[in-house]
Amino acid sequence: MPVIHEHAVMPRPNHDELAEENFTRALAVKLETRLRPRLRGIFESTVKPAFVTREGREPTAREIAKDMRKVNANRMWYRLRTDNQDRMYQVSSAMIERQLDELAATAKAVSGKLGSLTLNPGLDIPGYLSEIDIHRKPGGYHTEFTADDVAAGAQYDRTISVHNMGSQGPHNDDPGVTLAAWIRQRFPALKPKRILDMGCTIGNNTLPYATAWPDAEVHGIDCSAPCVRYAHARANALGVAAHFHQMNAEATTFSDASFDLVVSRILLHETSRAALPNIFRECHRLLRPGGVMLHCDAPQFDEMDAYQASLRDWDATCNNEPFMLTVYALPLEDMYVAAGFAKADTFRGTAPSLFFQQRNPDPNATRSGGRYFFTGAEKAGALNR
Repeated sequence: MPVIHEHAVMPRPNHDELAEENFTRALAVKLETRLRPRLRGIFESTVKPAFVTREGREPTAREIAKDMRKVNANRMWYRLRTDNQDRMYQVSSAMIERQLDELAATAKAVSGKLGSLTLNPGLDIPGYLSEIDIHRKPGGYHTEFTADDVAAGAQYDRTISVHNMGSQGPHNDDPGVTLAAWIRQRFPALKPKRILDMGCTIGNNTLPYATAWPDAEVHGIDCSAPCVRYAHARANALGVAAHFHQMNAEATTFSDASFDLVVSRILLHETSRAALPNIFRECHRLLRPGGVMLHCDAPQFDEMDAYQASLRDWDATCNNEPFMLTVYALPLEDMYVAAGFAKADTFRGTAPSLFFQQRNPDPNATRSGGRYFFTGAEKAGALNR
């Protein structure tokens, strides 16, 4: 089993909780690496030929998902995967409830030495976060249960390794580490003084930017108070300075042209069709001339075949991520242009996972296939220093 890095505010499992957590992770790996790949053979040998005979054409991703839901082996995969997701939260919830007051006290004690924390109790939580329990997590990530609550952040920290099957390293920061390295290579003239991570959750992918550019002032924003409280405490526990804010990426309170680099990791698909243009316009407003915007999420559907795209059906229908099937079909680069970026300054690509290269895990167990897809844009103008 992959090692989870312990720090001062990480929830500590007892013997039985650790055993259950290890079982949940092992089952997640087996479902993804052993069982799911076999389903493509069923699609190619039976489902696709039947569809082509019936309709006289190739099926779309949504049509594939609809027909595959009728296949018993696929139905079993959906059921087992969904049950395992719920089990993951049941185990971590029991772990955190047992030590909730202790976690809140510890988080408060270690906070305040490095960076800063700014909360906004009056922040209106957007409907795309409040009206559904994202990832099947009861209460979502914004719900508070006690004073100085850090439960949602602590649960995210404990479960992300299970959900990603240990593929992102003991700190679960491989996406941030990998993307920071890619940005340094692709934009060598960029020496950011201020960096913003939108939708930072617990800052696991925020802190690598502070490490990559130690002279930069790094900020992370998220709508969840429990998550940014935890992010601040976690950063202090790890000895990294960063500034965390409870803030909506659609409308931040930062000044115009106040950042050199704006990034996000798995933010886009958790929002909505109405929110995305606001977020992209805000990125453009916040960037200085010559600054860079980069959004890392799962690949767009035009980067894969229809069967691969159909695999997002479980996430959308069972894991409470309904916007997935829309966002991955959107013309993001065109939306960047509408937000103010020049078409010639947009880009997309993939960055090979540094952790994957070091450890060479099964690519089926990484969800990302050992690489991170991103889109982005540079803001027109010379670097302003």
